[in-house]
Amino acid sequence: MIGHLSAEWTTTRETLQAYAQALTAFPRAGASADPRWAHVAMEPVDDGFAATPVELADGSLLTSRLDLAAHRIVIAIDGRERSHNMTLGPSSRSIGEEILELAASHGSLVDVDRSRFGDPGSRTYEREQAEAFHRAAKAVVEAMVDLNRSVAGEVAGPHLWPHGFDIATEWYSPVLFDHEDGRANAQVAAGWYPSDASYVYVNPWPFQGEWAEFGLPHGATWHLDGWQGAELPVPEEGLAPAALVDLARAVHDLAGGSFGR
Repeated sequence: MIGHLSAEWTTTRETLQAYAQALTAFPRAGASADPRWAHVAMEPVDDGFAATPVELADGSLLTSRLDLAAHRIVIAIDGRERSHNMTLGPSSRSIGEEILELAASHGSLVDVDRSRFGDPGSRTYEREQAEAFHRAAKAVVEAMVDLNRSVAGEVAGPHLWPHGFDIATEWYSPVLFDHEDGRANAQVAAGWYPSDASYVYVNPWPFQGEWAEFGLPHGATWHLDGWQGAELPVPEEGLAPAALVDLARAVHDLAGGSFGR
């Protein structure tokens, strides 16, 4: 079940987002660039979410993750771990700087955007709120894996995106559209935004206005102000993961006629 998150979750959410941004700042600058930007995201793992591993100058491998099962931040070089208790609220700056110091000790001096972990203040982290998020996130990830198996073509995800702190998976069409200074693949992103008023969304890009006339399953509606796509709130009793899959497949099938299936 994709559980409802309470208003008390907001502070812990902000803390986890700050830690996620600190852990992904080094891979953003030091990892091999992924064409779908996966190097700036976090991958779901059994105990939480892991940043993209980075090979350092001496050949060692730097990894980091949010361990939501044990409520710790884990930074490791070739498996030798350093652990920080998130319930003690370490600052995001201390985490980001520690990663840079470790990388430098192995010969990797990388120009990192320190504003991604610039806050020196201690954080607030509540175990119960993090555990509720983790349970819901696992249900979301399982639904997205199921979804990915059911659609043809290139898929990427699921990933946790630190910028918005949402979990999403994407399907890419071979059809190209003009975008900014170049061309980009048409795509459909299915995701979950975990706020106290959390919702699942499905964004087909580029959006075509006539799609807004299409009826959506499970009472979902079209969101057209700001971002354009389907939106389904998570009620207080929670949302069945199948509802996310049904909604994503419906929008995928709708867009498929224009994007190529």
